[in-house]
Amino acid sequence: MNNFRNGGRCTFVLLAISFLVSAGSFALPAKTFCEFYISTSGRDANPGTKSKPFLTLTHARDIVQTMVPSMTGDIVVNLRGGNYSLTEPVEFRSPDSGINSFNIIYRAYKNETPVISGGVLVTNWTLDHGRVYSAKLNWDGKLRGLFVNGQRAAMTQKEFKGRGAWGEFIVTGREPWAETPGKTLDGIQFDPAEVPALTNPSDAELLQHRTWNFLVMGVRDVATESGARILKLQQPCGAIAATLAWGCNLGPTNNFTICNAFEFLNAPGQFYFNRVTHTLYYFARNDEDMSKATVIAPLSEGLLRLSGNSTNNRVKNLSFSGITFAYDHWLLEKIGDSRGVVGVQSLGLYTRFRADGNHHKSHYDILNLPPATVEIRNAENIRFEQNYFVHLARGSAVSLVNDVVDSSIIGNVFNDISGNAVNVGHPQHYLIGDGPLFANGVEGVCARDKISNNYIRKVSLDYKQGEAISGFFTEAVEISHNDIQGVPYGGIALGWWWGNAEIPASTVPKNNAILFNRVFDTQQELLKDGGAIYVLGEQPGGRIQGNYVHSLTRLIYPDDGSAFWNISNNVLDPQPNGKWLFVWTDRIHDLRIENNFITGTNLQNKATDNCTPINTTLMRKSFSAEAKKIVAAAGLEKNYRNLPGKIQPWMK
Repeated sequence: MNNFRNGGRCTFVLLAISFLVSAGSFALPAKTFCEFYISTSGRDANPGTKSKPFLTLTHARDIVQTMVPSMTGDIVVNLRGGNYSLTEPVEFRSPDSGINSFNIIYRAYKNETPVISGGVLVTNWTLDHGRVYSAKLNWDGKLRGLFVNGQRAAMTQKEFKGRGAWGEFIVTGREPWAETPGKTLDGIQFDPAEVPALTNPSDAELLQHRTWNFLVMGVRDVATESGARILKLQQPCGAIAATLAWGCNLGPTNNFTICNAFEFLNAPGQFYFNRVTHTLYYFARNDEDMSKATVIAPLSEGLLRLSGNSTNNRVKNLSFSGITFAYDHWLLEKIGDSRGVVGVQSLGLYTRFRADGNHHKSHYDILNLPPATVEIRNAENIRFEQNYFVHLARGSAVSLVNDVVDSSIIGNVFNDISGNAVNVGHPQHYLIGDGPLFANGVEGVCARDKISNNYIRKVSLDYKQGEAISGFFTEAVEISHNDIQGVPYGGIALGWWWGNAEIPASTVPKNNAILFNRVFDTQQELLKDGGAIYVLGEQPGGRIQGNYVHSLTRLIYPDDGSAFWNISNNVLDPQPNGKWLFVWTDRIHDLRIENNFITGTNLQNKATDNCTPINTTLMRKSFSAEAKKIVAAAGLEKNYRNLPGKIQPWMK
């Protein structure tokens, strides 16, 4: 029986198998109410059939929305292979939800490869000088990313040592981005013999890493005064960075990396975009023929946004599978008239000025998250399975930001990403319903979500403080069977709030689980502290079990104030000088640590209340039979072990 509505063809058939269910459980096969097709050779005036497909995802979404009130089965949208270019994210709101317990499914057609891309092709390259080529790009903003033949290029950059603070920036406390009054530096001094007067100073950025955090500050101007080259900071980002607490603050006499200046275009694989003349410059690598190269400039600020209106009006029952998400952009966090990334730890960003830099006193209300390629808020039963997230530049690939419940991120590949792979929750969820970022009735804890069987490589390339998988205040979230390797900082981090805070522990987090993950080779770069598996705060019912961890520094790290975790049946293989367990203060308490298998005895345990490891097995030469079973079960499960083999060459 055929049913035509708004140009769409509906076919009533039975699906043989449906894995599109909430939070990883199985369901009976569901019948298909409507089935549509999208193709790069289609037209949105078409009826959306296989022979006459739609052209765009947005049009398919709009047609599907008209079918929702009468749906009596799943609605399936098949994406044929090819590149679907976006200039802005596709949004899915509450009216785009499946109803009556049925799903709306957006999936790759059979074994084809649909790519949702935020990039544009840059062509007509001409030799400028040496190995530097140029091309025109019709874009007015800063360009922070470029990909040549599938390989990430870098903004121009060079390291310099700061010579101290310059100027004074005064905050009255009445500014919309201010918590308190105060004053701080307004710029950084450099040696003028080393740092040139930059042609387009407002394009430049100053980068600095601290002990465990990372700072990116925009430059507003360059001046020469009293024998010093002054890089004046965009404000208030510069002031916020300069006043962070705990040694996270900007160090004016430390080393800096100056990025995105034409004057530093002197190494293969670097680019610079002059937005005044709309000219893109690229220093070609030796094996690149720019007359044949595929050059993509990512311009879209993210690719998908799924957002309901409140905890009582969520976007629901959507599934995405087999789709590749690639080439998006981030112009950095906008605060007042400035842009930057003022990281404090993990994905937490300072967005308001406090003279003391202490986020505890504000109940973490001065913190936010970086935007994501796929951003989800006020949502229920959302599923992303067997997708590919590659060549991305946002602060996170997938972020379950607020009130995302009973949802799953399962069996996806994450590779070549500026930020982290997956985030769950928000630092402002210390209390629910208190604002200011989320109003009462909008704010909600992320609960009963499953992050499982994901293959994660080459993440946090630009924003190195982000763990591969991060979470804040969450409830009954399961992070399981993920395969994580070679990350610059931590592998998995879950929780927020420290035992030395001026506020009591949050009662929001509970019953979270970190299970059967394979976490290898973390802490690969400059940042210190952190751990392969890192947790924070009091989390009743928390479990860290069945994981196989092989890394350099701290393998299991319950930080200040952590409590009520069961840490058991893990295989922990620390490298020389690494610690299998790091419990560094007596404010950590009530950890049940038992039946773990270790290859080295080095640990630190300063807890005094109920944190003594018991039944620990030391394996000096080879793994025991029981440990081998844990190792075999950790990481990707059988149905997902073929994910690495499906990564196409251009995705690497």
